[in-house]
Amino acid sequence: MRVSQGGTLHEYSADDRVDLGGRFYLSNVAVGVSVTLTIAAAGANISEVTITVKDGAGVAIPGVHHFDVWLSDAATGAGLTGTTASGTVTVKAASGVVIDTHTAKKALRVQTLATGIFVLEITDTAKTGFYVAVQHPLTGKAVVSAQLVTASYG
Repeated sequence: MRVSQGGTLHEYSADDRVDLGGRFYLSNVAVGVSVTLTIAAAGANISEVTITVKDGAGVAIPGVHHFDVWLSDAATGAGLTGTTASGTVTVKAASGVVIDTHTAKKALRVQTLATGIFVLEITDTAKTGFYVAVQHPLTGKAVVSAQLVTASYG
């Protein structure tokens, strides 16, 4: 329990805590405090972006996590890209689940594997310089990858 500066009383349950290993828990469920995006070239004209939900110690949090992923033209992740990929923008086989497509080839609602990892696969013959943005599962803020470059695509 704590009292904020304005005098408001805040009560927390025993299941809301931060442990010494850097994990943050709400209702006894580990919550991601960071999200990382790792870019790798795959097959011909394919880029894979591995999205990992991590704890405060930088370790992947096992469990199924849901969040939005979108392609942007901005390094801040603001807005959807004006360019549509020539091929698919979807989950790599056996690397998570697409729950919903908000905008075809631009914005998805996804679910990680039980490992806390999701792999986005982008197929684009133009090898467009997209930024991949993810809605942070805890804060709701955008987490943005480095810009995809020609070498990001196989």
